[in-house]
Amino acid sequence: MEHISFKANWKKTEKTANLLGQCYAYINSMLNIPIRPDYSDRLHIVSMNKGALATTAIEGNSLTEEDLAQIRSGRDLEPSRKYQQQEVENVLAAFNIIFNELDKEKKPEIVSPELIRRFNNMVGENIGEAFGGNPGQFRRNNVVVGVVYRPPSFEQVEEYVQKLCEWLAREFHYKQGQNFDEAVLEAIVSHVYIEWIHPFGDGNGRTGRLLEFYILMRAGVPGIASHILSNHYSNTRTMYYRQLRLASETGDLSAFVLYAIEGFRDGLENIIAGIHEEQTELTWSSYVRDKIGDMQKEGKNQKTLRRLRLLIYSMPMEISLRIEDIMYLNAEIADEYWNLNPITLRRDLALLVEKKLLKGEKGKYRANYELLHSLLPGASVPLKKHF
Repeated sequence: MEHISFKANWKKTEKTANLLGQCYAYINSMLNIPIRPDYSDRLHIVSMNKGALATTAIEGNSLTEEDLAQIRSGRDLEPSRKYQQQEVENVLAAFNIIFNELDKEKKPEIVSPELIRRFNNMVGENIGEAFGGNPGQFRRNNVVVGVVYRPPSFEQVEEYVQKLCEWLAREFHYKQGQNFDEAVLEAIVSHVYIEWIHPFGDGNGRTGRLLEFYILMRAGVPGIASHILSNHYSNTRTMYYRQLRLASETGDLSAFVLYAIEGFRDGLENIIAGIHEEQTELTWSSYVRDKIGDMQKEGKNQKTLRRLRLLIYSMPMEISLRIEDIMYLNAEIADEYWNLNPITLRRDLALLVEKKLLKGEKGKYRANYELLHSLLPGASVPLKKHF
């Protein structure tokens, strides 16, 4: 592509609009579900780690979650992989800096050449010769990307980056009260334009995806979800490069936008499912605690109550187990019942079935999670779809 045009070269189809509506609904739901602080912190760490590994993996970094756990424990990787460790640590540090600036300090910025250069400096810092350029500095040579794509000459880079920032401000109305759809489109489009302009000697992909992360977080997408697009691109790497190539050849971003938003929707759906699972477990634990409390009021002794708690909290919700399997389900249960009459375990299980905490069928038992469905608010008439 000899010249890059700064105009809305994409179509917002009905499918794209529906996907954006689903994304908005998922994020709105996410923002309105109370999450325990410890679980929220865990989600934040996991999402940031996955995002850092994903965005660097696209560029060939082979670090795994196990490697990252080793680094976090204070043990560096072997010297030959030190630069890969630095790449991932740079992105993680950038994520957390952005998170603090936007979520804690509430200091959002409009996209500018200075911001883009700052992000490239973040991803390239302290990597040394393994980083093929000067971090934060526009390239001073012409390059070929892939086999045939020639980005603008280095003399044009500064001009193109300035034009990009001015166009993003006009097209996506950040200063005028940007809506959700505009923010998601700006994030995706700005990432692609960084790839097209290729303003730096190295780290352009990571810089574009970091800018994407920034714009999503700036729009109010929670940190636990702002990494999703990098994960999507990494998990579908062949399609990612194919869509980038197609967009470069045609100048039409419609297919790339649709591909990205579909991945964003799927990632949000997975996070919501995980949050709901956590909420279900918390509700179940609370319900069990109340039922055990009722049994205490009925006069059950503390030893019996301890055994009942141990049993119900250990039982799986999807697998039915025989009594002999339950006896050795874990070391605590085995220790608890080892010296007791075998009838005791049967009696405890029968009591939990009576209290509807367990389901007992054909000599097998499992946690009665279906009971939670009765706690859901019911509708008097079937709810119709809004589209």
